[in-house]
Amino acid sequence: MTALAPPSLKRRLVRRADVRPARRNPRTPRTVEGLHRVEVIAPDPECAALLLQYASPVFPAELVEGVPLMVRLQPPRDETRWTIELLALVERWLESAPLPYAKVLYGGRSYLIRSSLRVAQFVVAESETAATN
Repeated sequence: MTALAPPSLKRRLVRRADVRPARRNPRTPRTVEGLHRVEVIAPDPECAALLLQYASPVFPAELVEGVPLMVRLQPPRDETRWTIELLALVERWLESAPLPYAKVLYGGRSYLIRSSLRVAQFVVAESETAATN
């Protein structure tokens, strides 16, 4: 009589593709509009209205209701200087609101843009601390 090996000791080679489960949601190709859209998160409706007011002359803009509240901007596709205009716009908004930072979503990534006034306060505080030591 030959003893059979328990099933837990039997090994077989399995290809990784056979083990990996199928995706539930296949990736859909992003549209050009989806890639070339900038969303700025606003903390409240007043700040969103102010950003919309500042952005409207520079970019096509719309308010996106929901949580979080966002202002969606459509920068021009064929122009490369729009990023400089966007940064100037966000900085002006941060100083006027006044807000310490803004969260900006673009191209599937998230960016944190700090207010230059807030950064200047840190620099002044740091140099004052160094002078007292």
